[in-house]
Amino acid sequence: MVIRKRLNLSQKAMVFVTTTVKNWEPIFSNKDCALLTLNQLRETLSHYQVSLVAYVLMPSHIHLLLGFQEIENLSLVVQSFKRIAARKLKQTMPTNQLHKFMIDGKYNLWKPRFDDLIIFSEKQFKIKIEYIHNNPVKAGLVEKPTDYVYSSVNDWLLDREGILPVDKNWEWLKEEVI
Repeated sequence: MVIRKRLNLSQKAMVFVTTTVKNWEPIFSNKDCALLTLNQLRETLSHYQVSLVAYVLMPSHIHLLLGFQEIENLSLVVQSFKRIAARKLKQTMPTNQLHKFMIDGKYNLWKPRFDDLIIFSEKQFKIKIEYIHNNPVKAGLVEKPTDYVYSSVNDWLLDREGILPVDKNWEWLKEEVI
């Protein structure tokens, strides 16, 4: 994140983002927690007018390919998503998991930082989208990518809409109409 500030980027960009739950706890193995998180992601991206190009929600982390009209909003968008999702998950999470995120009476779900990589080439894009969609197979959760429900793989490979709508038409690159 320091590099982004140093570069002072202020343009349209596609970004690969990863954020992780503290201690890699597999809270998204719980269907209710997974769906709540994905719904919050949808709301946050809609609010900030960010395109979701690809995603996978793993048991303890999420990988995203996001299209930004204004890349300088990246930190704001990710932090907003994490903050609101954490608050909602706290109310939904099973008690046996909730205590794992309580330290000195304070609740803290996510690791404080997130990883990001601005996509500059078609080759990078292909590498990241394949990584996102093959992550559940690599983790041993499914035998083939299309069997994993919390992913955009079926949108991209089978042209079948998944849980979240994805932008395969690069709407985020188009000029805003005022």
